[in-house]
Amino acid sequence: MSANSQSALQAEPDDTGVICCAPKDTLAALDYALQPVVDIGTGVVYGYEAQIRNCDQVGARSVDDLIDDAHAAGYLPELEAKLVEKALARFASLKIAQGTKLYFKLDGRDLGEENDPRMHLSEIVSAAGLQVNQICLEFSERHQQTFTDLTHHAINDLRQIGFLIALDDFGRGSSELRLLHDMSPDYVKIDRFFLNGIDSDARRKLFVTTVANLAHVLGARVIAEGVETEREFKACREAGCDLIQGYFVARPFQKASAAKLFYDHVRAPGTGGKRREEQDRIRNELVQLPTIRFDASMNELLDMVVHNQDASVVPVLDSNNEPRGLIHERDLKAYLYAGGPDDDDAKAALDFPLRSFVRACPIADIDSNADMLLVTFASSINSDGIIITENFRYAGFLSATSLLKIIHEKRLQEAQDQNPLTRLPGNGAVARFIAESARKGTQDRHLIYLDFDNFKPFNDTYGYRQGDRAIILFGELLQRHISGSGTFHGHIGGDDFFVGFHNIDQTDVAARMLALKRAFRLDVESFYEPEHRERGYIEAQDRFGTTRQFPLLQCSISILSLPKGTTVHPETLNHEIMELKRAAKRSDDGLVVKSLAA
Repeated sequence: MSANSQSALQAEPDDTGVICCAPKDTLAALDYALQPVVDIGTGVVYGYEAQIRNCDQVGARSVDDLIDDAHAAGYLPELEAKLVEKALARFASLKIAQGTKLYFKLDGRDLGEENDPRMHLSEIVSAAGLQVNQICLEFSERHQQTFTDLTHHAINDLRQIGFLIALDDFGRGSSELRLLHDMSPDYVKIDRFFLNGIDSDARRKLFVTTVANLAHVLGARVIAEGVETEREFKACREAGCDLIQGYFVARPFQKASAAKLFYDHVRAPGTGGKRREEQDRIRNELVQLPTIRFDASMNELLDMVVHNQDASVVPVLDSNNEPRGLIHERDLKAYLYAGGPDDDDAKAALDFPLRSFVRACPIADIDSNADMLLVTFASSINSDGIIITENFRYAGFLSATSLLKIIHEKRLQEAQDQNPLTRLPGNGAVARFIAESARKGTQDRHLIYLDFDNFKPFNDTYGYRQGDRAIILFGELLQRHISGSGTFHGHIGGDDFFVGFHNIDQTDVAARMLALKRAFRLDVESFYEPEHRERGYIEAQDRFGTTRQFPLLQCSISILSLPKGTTVHPETLNHEIMELKRAAKRSDDGLVVKSLAA
């Protein structure tokens, strides 16, 4: 401990400082609350973030003021080391937290300086009866400009010991990409600014999706921090975030009785048949490579490589079976071809820590979309494949050849089940969706039938080629307006289309369908001759051979809603849809909505 730091810890406080009591009293007053960090797909608690409480009792307006004052007074390293002890004690006392992670915000200023007690955190963790791979140290961009080479070396040393590293508040500052490159974090926390209103702001959702893709390429997990509403939660899940934290999940707590193993309201809807089929394809192609522990010795690694010469990479796992990266055989050649057992260089090589050879690797969960896996792999440089996890634990390795095979099989199946004109899912896919919706009573479902009004007169007047153009236009509009998790769109044939929604509010469904209806009515007008557009109708023969006036093309929409808890036979569902279709044709505005009783 430096002389300045020691005196700062022992001296009485300056009345003008933010902290109005001695550091010992400061530590006694401060406490920690824990906020759950939850798996965005299952609702299972993955970890907890330690958040300081009672700053006001020591005269600090905020945590930042507390830390800034300690830094200015010269005792920040000692204060933070003691705060880690407090947070660990709170976490260790939570019996339900066994096997989870603790996220602790660590200020990066002066990290790694001489006698910095923060560089001995592993001893504090061991004293608390915990393992270092359970602790994730969060660094933000707030003081990144003060980070020196020594700071980055210190962070790397903490990682080499086994600590996990998180980049906090990503997107807040101007140099985050540089920090992402330099730190190679295990987790990236998206700043609340980009999550506020993400469900209605396409630009923010694009940013989060892009960051998630980039993080996965670099082998990092993405945490959506500060999520407050269900809509934000669903948008973050669609954007590819792995974990979620915020008031929507749970508020920070100090009483152990408030802790839970999982949160039901965060659980994602069940996997559909098509997704299960794709998941099975991925699972069948996984290679079960021999793995090694992060804290293993070089002798163990070399022995594994020698006895498994077909494997060019070795996945590295922590004690919780979570991947930390890959070791490439090519990086070990200098050691494999070193001198004999009496060679001094060979002996020195065996003392080198195994974790120094660990490289980041693209990582994805077993329920990832195959196309997204391809994007992740294509974005990585010199990658041998992708590490696949299930519930964040290692499930296997997906090679480039296996990934291409999965994509090829998927494309073949899609081609067999597509409408040849619009390339949308065809009759078979629509029938499967309806059958699944009929029996899936765990969530709200909405089934929509759409078809054109007065399509035959249009075809007779302008020809089948122009009719096909109108159908293609509608298919493109359908894909533009209906997208995201829980949606489905298909082309039954001719001018008949189908749309499905799962776990979405009926009001939102109706609004999106009306927007689609308006867009088609406006865009299809360009397919008519000027005089027909001007007068708003064409003259053609009806099915009985009588010449009459027909309005310009638009579509009728029938929406059948099945509330949560309702299950019906698929044939009953098809009958209800056909009845609604006829009712929509007879209605004044071409829209009919019906809810089946639960």
